[in-house]
Parts: sequence; structure tokens; C-alpha cells
Amino acid sequence: MKTLIRITILFALITQISHAAYIYYTLSNGGLFEQIMSWVFAISLETSIFIFTIAGKRNTAIFFGLISWSVNILSYWFEIGFTQKFVAMNVVSIIIPITIFFYSELIKSDKRTYTKSLAKTNTRK
Repeated sequence: MKTLIRITILFALITQISHAAYIYYTLSNGGLFEQIMSWVFAISLETSIFIFTIAGKRNTAIFFGLISWSVNILSYWFEIGFTQKFVAMNVVSIIIPITIFFYSELIKSDKRTYTKSLAKTNTRK
């Protein structure tokens, strides 16, 4: 089960990172520097949800999830305006940050369980 959770969060991160990089690049001037910076931006933004959740900074992780969603909202607004498709795309776009957050919570709770069992093993010696 641990492996499946890790693979799933990896896929979610890859999906969201590539999406955020595309959005950043689309909103920029489109040069090589902007392409590189789009990936730097996307990786730092989207892994923040995962990292802060694992670190126990739940509110910070939620904040970064909202930023990620806001980036999507801006992108869709510029591309298609306020339409029925805009609303549908925003419903879909919140799913991946939420998925990253909840799978991160699973990994964090799994690490806590491992740490507790390790502590019990060390006190028995």
C-alpha cells in the first residue's frame, strides 16, 4: 500500500507541476529564460503542498494549495473567460492540490506510525 500511495502522489505532483509550468510559460513572454523559470516556479510551488504537509505545517500547505488553484483560475480566465467551461475546469483544477495534500497526510501518518514502533522497539532493549 505504501508504494501505491507514493506512486500516486508522484503522478499527482508530475501532473500539477507540468500544468503549473505550462500556465507560467503561457503568461510569460515565451523565451528560454521564461521556460526555465516556469519549471522552477512550478516545482517550488507544487512540491510546497507536499513538503509542508509532511513537516506538519497544515495551514501553510493549505495556503500553497490555494495559491496553486489561484494560478489555475487566472490561466483559465485569460484563456476562456467566465463561461460554463471555466467553472468546470476550476472544479477539476482543485482536485490535484487536494489529492497532493491528502496523500501527503497519509505519508506523514505512516512516518509517525513507523517512528512510534521504532521508539517502542528501542525501549524494549
